[in-house]
Parts: sequence; structure tokens; C-alpha cells
Amino acid sequence: MKTFDNIFAKILSGIMVTAALCMSTSCLNEYLDKAPDAGLTEEEVFSKYDNFQDYFYAVYYGANFTIKALYPFWFDGNNQKLTLYALTDMCDMSRLQRTQPAKQGDGSQLTWAVGYNNDSSSEAAKVTYSWKCIRVANKAIENIDMLQDATEREKEDLLAQAYFVRAFCHFELFRFYGSLPYIDKVLGADDEWDLPRPSDHDMLMRIAEDFQTAADHFRNAGIMRRDPSGNLSSADQDKPAGVTALAMKGRALLYDASPLSNPQNETARWEAAAEACWTALQEALDNGYALLPQANWTDNFYGTKYTNEQLWAYTSGSTTNYKNTKVQAYVAYCFTNDSFSSAQCPTQNFVDKFETLTGGYALNTDEDREIAEAAGEYNEQDPYSNRDPRLAMTVIYNQQQIQGYGNACLYLEEDGSYPSGSLLQKKEGSSDGVSETFYYEHKRTGPLSNKGNQNVLLTDPIIRLAELYLNYAEAANEAYGPNGSAPGASLSALQAVNTVRNRVGMPDVRTEYTADTETFRDRIKNERTVELAFEGHHYYCDIRRWKDAPEIGRSRLYGMRATRMAAGPSAQYPTGFRYERIELPSNRQIGWKNDGMYYIQFQNSDLIKMKNYTPNQSW
Repeated sequence: MKTFDNIFAKILSGIMVTAALCMSTSCLNEYLDKAPDAGLTEEEVFSKYDNFQDYFYAVYYGANFTIKALYPFWFDGNNQKLTLYALTDMCDMSRLQRTQPAKQGDGSQLTWAVGYNNDSSSEAAKVTYSWKCIRVANKAIENIDMLQDATEREKEDLLAQAYFVRAFCHFELFRFYGSLPYIDKVLGADDEWDLPRPSDHDMLMRIAEDFQTAADHFRNAGIMRRDPSGNLSSADQDKPAGVTALAMKGRALLYDASPLSNPQNETARWEAAAEACWTALQEALDNGYALLPQANWTDNFYGTKYTNEQLWAYTSGSTTNYKNTKVQAYVAYCFTNDSFSSAQCPTQNFVDKFETLTGGYALNTDEDREIAEAAGEYNEQDPYSNRDPRLAMTVIYNQQQIQGYGNACLYLEEDGSYPSGSLLQKKEGSSDGVSETFYYEHKRTGPLSNKGNQNVLLTDPIIRLAELYLNYAEAANEAYGPNGSAPGASLSALQAVNTVRNRVGMPDVRTEYTADTETFRDRIKNERTVELAFEGHHYYCDIRRWKDAPEIGRSRLYGMRATRMAAGPSAQYPTGFRYERIELPSNRQIGWKNDGMYYIQFQNSDLIKMKNYTPNQSW
């Protein structure tokens, strides 16, 4: 989507919210969710700390818009049962709805489903909410000097958050739509709204600059993390801090260095990304952040409010019921008996990314699996033994122990019938609702079900320390090679990856995978997919920015059918089950229509209103 010049007059006009005139302070909360031009005077709003904070905190808690629409778990919990991961090779949605047309290239379906529309009631109105949050942030920045009764620390904290929110919203819009006008001031009715589109590089540099400015103000405030004592109980634990801003700057520069935004593969961009990621990583470690041990890895996602690995996270704050509308896209019908439930069903393509445990052998291709089998590391008829421990924590597979269900019944009998307690049997009269891959996703909701645990506390790790290690490793590998490191860094690219692997009991990357930058690149991508699965990365970060999406989009997706053998275990079938790779039905395959799919298209109803707009030829 590279022809966005002059398309925002209509879109941005939605930011200028006109509220009904409020004449008393009882109207303050409603008014503060909107704009400081309709009731109270700007002096009343911005001169008093409590009012200023209430106005700005609408970006987190607003009734008419919220930055939460940009958080990965919240965003994917939309009522169309469509998650971004289901639009990739990672998984299939048990309920098709709008998923499949979007997965095979129908941009209008995806545009609708991701909440591009201006409906402020939409929980996933990514575009509308972003511009509104940007306006609030700009208003806060412009009026910070009006604040009279705040301490310098409070002023610096508010200013830091405003710069952070502005950068974060622009970055999230960029990940979906490519470069857009960078709005760094409050636009009024008499201002020119038909703004030019910068290059990808220029936009990402503006984003990185704002994240750095946020980090500087956080440092001035003494808030490099919200809980300097490490007790994770700060009242503002759900808000970013200085380390968060530095980490997000590194993420933005990683995008800037990647092939989609760096077609000439300028090494200097990789060097800048490596340096920024190392600075953030060192700052995080200096401030007491740490990777959780294997036994506590899932605490990053459920059962624990916050962890010391999360640089910024959003938590449900209280337990979530298995029928909550925000989890209907994650928890399957067989775990809820709720006809509205769908599920992310991992593909065999994704499961193959989990290496062998003892030797660290790759299993991505037939050749990989033959090598691993020859080494005594893998058996296709006992496919879940000797695997990366993260597999069992991420994917529900046949016979896995599931709380409330015993051994998961994800198999068929030899005659094709369903066993008692089957997790594959469809609801009577339903055409979908169960897994076609013979897998369910486990990572984000854990035991949440009508049997295992009816209420679970869920947390969305928007950015965590493991990602920072992997971001640094990727940039350092591209700039300096597997055994190279950024200037002043104490870790090489390889050591950073091994740090993430070792904490879950995985061995170091095998030497044959680290011969050079190109060879190691594949293992870094694989490690990212495994470690950061279902955390908001794979759709755009890990296949689009590397321009791998066309090849992946033209590949075939598979499941793994399990059949229980009446004769029981044997030499051929040591677990008593026959495992067969199966190609998913054509209506569940991925597609790549054209390069327009790198980004999401805008709605035609908006495009035709733009006075100088030239449609994107890819769409």
C-alpha cells in the first residue's frame, strides 16, 4: 500500500470530536473522553493535575476509544473469530466466518474485520482509536506547560507517556497500512488535513525518535520501570515506562532495517537496530527484568497478573470466564459447549517448528526430519516425544494431559468414528467449530474451559524481555554475523538466542545452523515463531517485514490425523496411534493474491472521498 498521499482528510476529521456543552464538573468524565473544546475551558482541564491525568488516561480507559484496541490479545478477540495468526501458516480457525476469504486475499473482509470503520463502539476499531489517541497525546504535549499543581516527576511522567502513546499508535498503524502522515500536532478546523505520506524509513525514524524522547522523559522522572522494587504491584503497572520505550524504539528500528522497508539492505540500518536493541536489553537487565524459568514460562500469559519478564503488559485484572466474548476466538467449542466459540487450531507446519529437545534438530522439512530420525531424535509415529518443552505449553495435541480432560482425545477410531470424550466431534447441525488440524492452541488461555478451569486471569505481554533478546540477535546477525555483536555489547547474536533457548531447557543452536548469516537467519526466524507464538508478531513482523509472505502464502497447510489402532502399541506404532500428515481442505488453505497483501487496504467508501487519491494498483 504505497500510494497513501492525501487520503486522510475524511479519516482524520473523525478525530475532531464535538461534545455537547457541559456546564458542570459532573460532565467532566464524559467530556474528558472526547476533546477539550466543548465544555470546560482548556485552563480548567490542563492546569490541574487530576483533570489533566483524567483527560490523558482516556487513552487507556476511555469509553469511546482506547489504546487497548491495539494490544495483540485484545485486538484478536474480535467477534468475527478472526485472529491475525489464522491468516498465516501458523493456524486455522475452526469457524471460518470472515477468516477464509481474508486468508486467501479478499482485502475487503480483512478491512472490515480489523475495525477500520469509524464505529466507535467496535472493540477493534484500530484506525479510529489510534487517531483519537494520537490527538489526545498531542494535546497533552502541547499543554504540559499549563499544568500548575503537579510535581516535576508527575509532569515528566505524563509527557513521557504522551510521546510514547503517539509513537505506539503510529507504529501500530504502520504495521497494518505502511507509512502514513505523522501527526505531531493538534490539527484544527483551519489546518491542512490532506497531508503527504513520508517514506517508510522516514516514518519509522519519527516513531523511533518519539520513543527515545519518551525514554528521556521517563528517565527524568526516575521511571525506567513502574515497580523499581520489583514487587509488580504499582498502581500504574499497566502503563509503559522508560525500558518499554527503549525496547519499542529497538522494535521500530528492526522494522526499518528489514527487507520490506529496507529494499537495498543497508547495513547501517541493521547496525542502528542492533545498537538500540542492545541498549534496551542492557537497560532492562540493569533494572532487574529477567527471563522466567521454564517452570514459570506460562505465567507470562495466564494465571499471574504480571511477571518480571514483561516490559509492558495488559492484564484482565480479574479472572476471565470461558464464555467471555474476548476469548471466543481462542477457546474451542469442545472446551465451552458455546456455539459462538471458535479456536485457533495450529497447523502441522507450525508444530514442525518445535525442534527436538536433546539434540536441537530442526524438523521443518522432510529432509530435516530424516536427519533427526537417523540421529535417533525423532519418530513420526511418536511425534510429540523429545520435543521442545514449549510445544506442550503452546499446543494441545493428541493424548496431552489437559486439566479437566485427562488425555486429550484428538484422534479417530480405525473405523473413522469418534471416541468417547472426543474433542473433534462437531456440534450437531454445525458445519464447523472443531479442529481440522487435530490441534488446539493452548498458550494464551491455558486451562480456561468449562471443565478445566472456568475462570482464569489472562495477561497480554505486549513486549517482554525474550523478544528483546531475539530482536537484538536478529539485528546483530545481519550486521555482524552469528558470532558478532554490537559495539559495547557483551552478547553475540548466537549467545542471545541461546539465552532464550536455554531457559526452557533447550540446547544451544546446533553448529551446522550457525555457519553464516543466511543459515543462522532461518533459525532466528524459527526461534521467534516458537518463543513469541500468538503474541502479535507472526502476521506482519515475522513474515511480511522479511517478505517471506508470498512463498508462505503459496505453500500448503497440513494437519496430523491420529488414528487409534485396535491392536494397541506395536513396533510400527509405538504409542498405539497411527499418525498421518493430511493436507487441509482447499477452503482452509492460505493464499497470496498480490503484493498488496503486505498491507491492509482502505475502504473504498473512504478512498473515493479523497480529493487527490490514486488507488493502490495492487488492490
